[in-house]
Amino acid sequence: MVSISTTWGGLVVGDTVFPPCTPYGVVKLLEHEGIDLEGKNVVVVGASNIVGKPMALMLMQRDATVCICHAKTRDLAQFTILADILVVAAGKPNLIVPQMVKTGAVVIDVGINRLPTGSLSATWISRAFAKRRRTSRRSPAASGR
Repeated sequence: MVSISTTWGGLVVGDTVFPPCTPYGVVKLLEHEGIDLEGKNVVVVGASNIVGKPMALMLMQRDATVCICHAKTRDLAQFTILADILVVAAGKPNLIVPQMVKTGAVVIDVGINRLPTGSLSATWISRAFAKRRRTSRRSPAASGR
């Protein structure tokens, strides 16, 4: 049996047998798209033990400069506007609006939420954002594919 401390220890030193699936998928997506992480400013919005923290560790292992924020970060836009790569996993619909993302940034949304209407929503995707920016990339998990 693999203990939580062994898994976290492996993540910290970059030697884990079973990486968390969502952060692993994000890294594989970035690799597949040919996006170099070395020296890039990456903002992870969401500090959960399931996605946010492991995501930050895995990105740092690839020499990215990582900042972890969350839904209660004061002036969140001050951080997100600097991101070359923005990974959103905050679990709060419409937390990120178009003005919070610089042109040309790679945005990966791994959050999913059930709205009061019963429909599913990604964390940051909005119609206004989709109209304004076409350079974003969505994870298959967030889009339901």
